[in-house]
Amino acid sequence: MTQADTHKLRISPRSLAADAYETDSSTGVIEDSLDLIEDLGAYNRWVFDLLRPHVQGRVLEVGCGTGNITQFLSAHADEVVGIDPVARFIDRFRQRFTGSTSVTSHRCTLAELTPPTQDTSCFDTAVSCNVFEHIEDHVGALTQVATHLRPGGKAVIFVPAGPIAFGRLDKELGHHRRYTIDALRNAMQDAGLEWVEGRYSNAVGLLGWWFNSVVLGKTTVPGDQAIWFNRLVPVLSRLEKLIRLPFGQSVVGVARKPLSAALPSQQPAELRRAA
Repeated sequence: MTQADTHKLRISPRSLAADAYETDSSTGVIEDSLDLIEDLGAYNRWVFDLLRPHVQGRVLEVGCGTGNITQFLSAHADEVVGIDPVARFIDRFRQRFTGSTSVTSHRCTLAELTPPTQDTSCFDTAVSCNVFEHIEDHVGALTQVATHLRPGGKAVIFVPAGPIAFGRLDKELGHHRRYTIDALRNAMQDAGLEWVEGRYSNAVGLLGWWFNSVVLGKTTVPGDQAIWFNRLVPVLSRLEKLIRLPFGQSVVGVARKPLSAALPSQQPAELRRAA
């Protein structure tokens, strides 16, 4: 993003919610998980392949973490703007993308992003991976996502699936829920978005998560299991291209901002001032 473009993305003062999130005990567990996932190249590629058909143009990545998915987004999008409220995640993100002209980042939450004031400051795509399960008011957060999209822009949301597998590990990670396709669809529609499609992914992983989190009550992701799973990804991903199973460890939902939605420049002046 050039200096002339910095006015397009303004950040308001930090909120108490963001500070509370950073000091939450789950943040350390999340960072350990990000470190583990960073080494799972095949798995990260698999996740991005699920998102890629819907990613284009200028991309907002909500909860960019340390950049595990950003590395793929940056090669596919015109520009990626990552946001995350955790300072050390953003520090590591910036180190990872030092020198990149198409990737920028900001330490903030969705609520702290000033709504766009013109079409050119909107995003074509908003992407989020394993974030909305951490947000209690996920409909409110999705509504905020919609404000940053241009009409016709897509929100592509990847979250944990399978409520039956919700257990101690989810609680340790600060999850409020695990989703079904219907639950994610309802949340996105309640936020004013038009549902496009959804699908489950990683049926094998759901069984493993259920066993570790519910049966064994583990509080961390077993690293040795994750490494072995990463080796199976090429086979599993090919199988899931042929067969869509009615369950999985994750679900990806895609929804569109209505074309009839007013552009920021078309909103009444009093609404623009209020924003």
